[in-house]
Amino acid sequence: SEPGETRMWAVEFSSCLDHVEVCVAKRVCKAWQTMLSRKGFENLNLEGKAKIGEFLLRFSQNSAVASDVRHISLRFCDELEESDLKTLESFRNLESINLDYCQKISDEGIRELARRVPRLRYISLFWMPWLSGKTARCLHGLDHLRVLNLSGLTHLTDKEVGNLVMAAGRRLVSIDLTRMKSIGEASLGAIGQTCSKLQTLRMYSCERFTDAAISHLGKGCPELQVLDVCGAKALTDEGMINIASGCRRLNTLNLTWCVNLTNKTLEALAQCRFMCHLSLHGLKNLTDKGMMVLARGCPHIIVLDINGCCNLKTRALADLQRAMFPELQRLVTL
Repeated sequence: SEPGETRMWAVEFSSCLDHVEVCVAKRVCKAWQTMLSRKGFENLNLEGKAKIGEFLLRFSQNSAVASDVRHISLRFCDELEESDLKTLESFRNLESINLDYCQKISDEGIRELARRVPRLRYISLFWMPWLSGKTARCLHGLDHLRVLNLSGLTHLTDKEVGNLVMAAGRRLVSIDLTRMKSIGEASLGAIGQTCSKLQTLRMYSCERFTDAAISHLGKGCPELQVLDVCGAKALTDEGMINIASGCRRLNTLNLTWCVNLTNKTLEALAQCRFMCHLSLHGLKNLTDKGMMVLARGCPHIIVLDINGCCNLKTRALADLQRAMFPELQRLVTL
């Protein structure tokens, strides 16, 4: 075949392979090795792979590949051992790692990771509830962190999370604290004091924080764009008024089952003119009057959830588009 056709075939062929399959295919012959060496390894996706230790070792021993790697996903790698994390030291430009539900990784493994890869900018530890406050302390030295996912780390205390944010949070733009029911004054106070660049905060099913605690965000996080406080049973209008006045760049807000909120919250949110995704699911105290005020300030809402808002009379998509939200594309009512 012509050289041009060969190159096109090589690109098409390599695009069908993941990184592990590329390593296997490169062993076929020198021609294949040359052809497949062009496949970039910046994002190394090894999610759920068996014999993961062997693959990490193989990648780490190839200095050209290891130096290219910026992001590694090891999500759901059941066979990942703590000793395997030692190989990550060879990935000298590594910025991001995902260890979601890696069942054999303990506090000691996180300590080893933080020691060997101190310039991490992203770390995800989703649903590793066996990790303790020792993990939080191990992460203190990662002062380049921009994205921190602690979702489901239910054994961490409010104080431990707060201390971690104070130590490593000055560059954070995204924090996920989903289902961490201890979150309160210490954590949110630290976020408000330290994370002036924060853009995303997820606190789904964090039930115990108060208006006073969440008000720290309004004072210290002016860049906040995405906020999820689904299920915040203690949250009232006072807390949301403080959020709306200080976080006017909000564009995505989940207030599902924040049952104490009233029209006063909608009136405050009218200050957030970038709002486009809003969930008011289960908020029984809202009325059309409050929605009209919201619409005047937030005309660009495209996704709206009003399921369970039993006092709202205007509920049809066409009616809401005509009377309140002309750009509305998706409406959830059931």
